[in-house]
Amino acid sequence: FKKPINHLFKKNDSTLLLIGKTFGHLEQSSFLEEIYSISDGQPPEINLLNEKNNGENILKIIKNDLVNSVHDVSNGGLIITLAEMCMGSDYGAKITKPKKLMNLFKYFFGEDQGRYVLEIDKINLGKVEKMLKKNNIFYENIGSTQKDFFEIQGELKINIKELRKINNQWYNNY
Repeated sequence: FKKPINHLFKKNDSTLLLIGKTFGHLEQSSFLEEIYSISDGQPPEINLLNEKNNGENILKIIKNDLVNSVHDVSNGGLIITLAEMCMGSDYGAKITKPKKLMNLFKYFFGEDQGRYVLEIDKINLGKVEKMLKKNNIFYENIGSTQKDFFEIQGELKINIKELRKINNQWYNNY
């Protein structure tokens, strides 16, 4: 690899891509456990072919030096992934809600499998999209990185320093 890749945002005004489909799977999720104390239900469906295809293509994007940072979407869903990418870096995110939003909680907290967030320089976006389309990888452009704030259009805007503080206070209080 030409440069080390980790899960923290690296630059201002990079494009954020969500790789893999979001179905909004909440059964057995951190969201239901933490908010409603519900831990039963079915685990998310795993499509091994999609999982492998997504992972292999992300590796190709990394090997071609076309990505700034990558993070898998797992416990807590997309919102937790994005918060983690912000908290250890100097950059936040400005996320646009999908035009056809099924359910806010399912979209942002769903724990569907085989999903990743990629931070891509705008200059590399065309190359990355071409690779993804060629290999039948589902992706969404979900927004961009920005200075200082973690923001979801019309829902939430918090300074990343405050986000770090809240996260650390929770742990210390726990």
